[in-house]
Amino acid sequence: MAEGVVREFDERRGLGMIVSREGEELSVHHSAIEEEGLRALHPGDIVEYAIGRNKFGRRCAVQVRRIGWEEEGGDSPREWTF
Repeated sequence: MAEGVVREFDERRGLGMIVSREGEELSVHHSAIEEEGLRALHPGDIVEYAIGRNKFGRRCAVQVRRIGWEEEGGDSPREWTF
């Protein structure tokens, strides 16, 4: 599984962008989020994901799981617990 940070996510459309640790931008659809209930992400969320292909053949994030979040204005993740 790869890790990245959510750059943006439009809850109304159910679409967003994740930036990988290597700097690659990948689209994410709400159906790819492995979460109960309303599936949404927020800017700064740290996620782990697999890489798949969308219906147009482009690389995208799939099997997305939130594992933490980043401090506002900071480069390193804040401490978090479950």
